[in-house]
Amino acid sequence: MTDANGEPVPRDLPDQQAGEGEDPWDVDPAPEDAAPDDDVPDSDEAGTARKGAPRDANVHPEHPAPDESTA
Repeated sequence: MTDANGEPVPRDLPDQQAGEGEDPWDVDPAPEDAAPDDDVPDSDEAGTARKGAPRDANVHPEHPAPDESTA
């Protein structure tokens, strides 16, 4: 699609187009000397509790969990 002058019309709105200068939405990388937080959830499991926190014995939170193990 072109405008009246034959120039291509961008698909993105003007405020969504890449421009010169620094992007205000870019996140600054963490400093390399920053220690990892010990109370952050495991990143490979969705919906997990904090590290070291007691975990429910049941997969589905709406189902009651047994009080004792069956083993």
